[in-house]
Amino acid sequence: MPSKLAMVTCVLCKETYKKPKYLPCLHTFCERCLEGYIVKISDICTKLNNKLPASIFDNKPYVWTGDGFPCPVCRKHVQMRVDQLKGSVPQQWAAMFPMNQLTLSILGYDNIPTDDNVCSPCQKIGEPEPADHWCLECAEALCKSCSAHHRVLRATDTHAVVQIVELKNQKGPMRHEEVSTCHPHGGKLINLYCVDHNKVACDDCAKEEHRDCENLIDIEKVAGEIKNSSEAHKLLDKLKECNEESECIILDRTRTIDKLESTKDVFQNNIQKVRNEINKVLDELEKIFKEDFETTHKKVTLDLADQIGRCHFLQKAVDSSMGVLRAAIEHGTDNELFVVAHTMEKELHKYEEVIEKETTDLFDIDYEFEVNYEIEHVLLALDEIGSVKINRTPTTVSPFVKKHAKIIERFDATSAMDERCAEVTGGTFLPDDRILLVDNANEKLKLFTPDGYLLCELEMSSSPWDIACIPGGMAAVTLPEDKKILMVSGLNDCITPVDQFTTSGKCYGIAYSYYEKDLVVACDTPGDGMAVVKVISLSGEEVRNISIGEDGKSLISRPSYVATNPFNADVYVSDDCNNTVIGITMGGDFRFKHSESYLQLPVGIAADNHGCVYVCGNGSCDIHQMSCDGQRIRLLCDGLPHPRAIAFDPYGERFLVTSDGSYKSTVQVYSLF
Repeated sequence: MPSKLAMVTCVLCKETYKKPKYLPCLHTFCERCLEGYIVKISDICTKLNNKLPASIFDNKPYVWTGDGFPCPVCRKHVQMRVDQLKGSVPQQWAAMFPMNQLTLSILGYDNIPTDDNVCSPCQKIGEPEPADHWCLECAEALCKSCSAHHRVLRATDTHAVVQIVELKNQKGPMRHEEVSTCHPHGGKLINLYCVDHNKVACDDCAKEEHRDCENLIDIEKVAGEIKNSSEAHKLLDKLKECNEESECIILDRTRTIDKLESTKDVFQNNIQKVRNEINKVLDELEKIFKEDFETTHKKVTLDLADQIGRCHFLQKAVDSSMGVLRAAIEHGTDNELFVVAHTMEKELHKYEEVIEKETTDLFDIDYEFEVNYEIEHVLLALDEIGSVKINRTPTTVSPFVKKHAKIIERFDATSAMDERCAEVTGGTFLPDDRILLVDNANEKLKLFTPDGYLLCELEMSSSPWDIACIPGGMAAVTLPEDKKILMVSGLNDCITPVDQFTTSGKCYGIAYSYYEKDLVVACDTPGDGMAVVKVISLSGEEVRNISIGEDGKSLISRPSYVATNPFNADVYVSDDCNNTVIGITMGGDFRFKHSESYLQLPVGIAADNHGCVYVCGNGSCDIHQMSCDGQRIRLLCDGLPHPRAIAFDPYGERFLVTSDGSYKSTVQVYSLF
């Protein structure tokens, strides 16, 4: 999520906006930065025969036509109006764009004046006067006289000057209709939405382009609910995903360049070794080889560097888009947010297309050196010292690269012998792809084939809660009411009890640590009021209690589910009572606390074989992907019927999800792709 600092920071100078001007794509820059950029682009095009580096959207060189310029971040062509071009030069274009009053208001909120306000200009000349106005851009208090002059001076006539009383009493978003204006039609207010073309429009747009459209409606009618809906936030999430995926591509391409540089050094040494074994006749061949190899290497690495450059541009575009959208969400009117979200949605489609194209073009590149087999026999007949092959193989750049979840199986866990509808509160995958489920309502364990066929079931002494797979076809099941953990075997298409041991408290969520080779169990709050997670050996010994608290106060009220990181001793605990996810280590060190409004009633939690964490939002009806340090990566699935438990296949890309309510007997198996 972009910080407030990002909303008010120019991507060109990396400083707080000074006279923020926005382009039709809504990307915003300091006026002076934009002016310098336009002038620089104009000069560069003169030297490059009117061609700029390729756009991130179509990978085609930008051709300077003299009637506009490419946006500094998204490189979309900004067309200047005819009346703006007449009698003007590029140095003057930046001043012609509208001020981003939405950004200015955010800057103003950071400097809201105090109760004792004195006019800044008057104070500077030693004649202090009470101030009743505030300039959002200058962040200065003004008296009535100075505010009047401020509005008419050429240097400040575009500044937003508001009454201090109005600024202090502002409860909702201020109106900044400038961000909802139509650039091609001289800043007219965008007040219409065409359903037929999925476009926003001003009155002139409607007359020119939508006169025959049947579904042209007032924005007020469709924008009213957007502030309270999740659509703008989901759009913000998707922009964030684009940013993260660009970073993944950049890191991968950088690593590939580093690897190729290292491989290049190795090859050069190999070449030298071969060269030392042959005579001076090969001097010329060696020279030719090195030149060819250098040319090949330069071309390969330049292509990779180009890809990195495109992704950097995309990140800048996404960052700017996120800042604009976040500003509209937090400080804009409904109309502004609708217009901004509509524009950003179109930009997002372009960003996603870029990501899809760049991801499709990813190959793991390596060099392979082949020595000419005749080198030992016919030295004088050689025409080359060797050759380099470029091997390109598809690569997964990171577990954080966008993956989609596709349902591959759905089945009902209720069997013919059940007295009640099954209520699946936990599940796990066995090494041979079979699925072992906990039926809390019928007090059973049930073993299913991968396609949902019931193989067998085992009655429990009480209602089981959760289950964890243990290497060797074993599983551990928690029985809260009995304060007991049951060890079972799932081999030979049957469930066989193997061992059991008691716990000092009611045990609920359970996970197996592949790193520490112990069980991690979420237990009831003990008598001292501190919630604990127990580390228990496979023989039943309680190794330690991990108190999750600070200053004697527990961070967790009801630790219902736990998960472990397969690569270290990290443990993740969900607490639907406090609406939090806590990260700790098996040694008791606190790692993070994740508590955000978009994740409601977190329950089931699991980690995949990359170390990513997945949390079921039972209240928000979705599944969120998080990094191992508690940072939200993306929304993986939404619209699920109150997901309860989640379990990942430790050997593959599958996971299962169970639900509450009327879907409590349904098990859905997904595949990541």
